[in-house]
Amino acid sequence: MKNKAIALALLLSVVGCSESNKEATEEAKKEAMMEMEKAGDEAADGYEEGKEKAADAWDETKDSASSTYEDGKDMASDAYEDGKDMASDAYEDGKEKSADMMDAGAEKVREACIAMKEKMGGDVSECDSKD
Repeated sequence: MKNKAIALALLLSVVGCSESNKEATEEAKKEAMMEMEKAGDEAADGYEEGKEKAADAWDETKDSASSTYEDGKDMASDAYEDGKDMASDAYEDGKEKSADMMDAGAEKVREACIAMKEKMGGDVSECDSKD
């Protein structure tokens, strides 16, 4: 009977251990699942945060490029207008100087004509321009 009692006690302890191990295994599985879910949530949060940062960086890049383009366009437009004004001023100045030179040249021709007429005896009034 003593052997039967020992065998029964051993059987109960093995069965009890196996039930205990089964519970521990189930608990470990639950903990592992919770850790995996937590890691998955953290990965998803990191992914979303990365997506937002990338979108923000892209928007900043687009805004910067657009601003630089507009600044360049304004600078080119200003330079064009300045160049156009300078060219117009130079043209007007050249026109004025040309007219002055033409008048001076005509006066020199008139003076030469008068000098020649006076030396050779001619009508000085012929030297006046006939517009």
